[in-house]
Amino acid sequence: MKKLALCITGALLAMSMAACSPTQKENDPAAALEQQSTGGAEDKVPDPTAEVLEIASIYVPDEARTGLKQSMEGLTTLDADSLIAKLVEYGVLPEDCQVLSYETKGEEEDSAAGPGVDAGATISASAVINLSDIPDGDNIDKQLVTGAIGNTITENLGVRSLTIEENGTVFADNVTFQSEYETLITE
Repeated sequence: MKKLALCITGALLAMSMAACSPTQKENDPAAALEQQSTGGAEDKVPDPTAEVLEIASIYVPDEARTGLKQSMEGLTTLDADSLIAKLVEYGVLPEDCQVLSYETKGEEEDSAAGPGVDAGATISASAVINLSDIPDGDNIDKQLVTGAIGNTITENLGVRSLTIEENGTVFADNVTFQSEYETLITE
């Protein structure tokens, strides 16, 4: 009987020791990878092979047709072609719309440099953009399209005054950046 009591005591002692010892986790490679890729300093290092993008403001008509809303986009090249391509992508201009020409006239030093603009940066006094296709619409549509093209080009390419042409015919003249773009239509 003593032997049986000793065996039971030994078994209980072994089980209690096993319960107190640390357990090993299963080796799940996905879980281990997830733990490694969150919060480490390596995650914050920029990818040296990634493209350098220019940040551009793209202006598009709002849903209520009362003004414009601003979207920020990353572009590989900041030029008239890429800006118009973004306006096409957002549906402001038709899919077949292309820049036929873009010319600037006169440069001057920008005395009011704001955030992201170097003091003494040069801006163009005026520019002419000739597009292949601009959508037809009522007066409100024309104002919104003019505002979207005007604000997008003048802000991103540093132009004080813009003339918008469609196949060489003037669509809008002396277009300037409209700071009250959110409430463009007040009728």
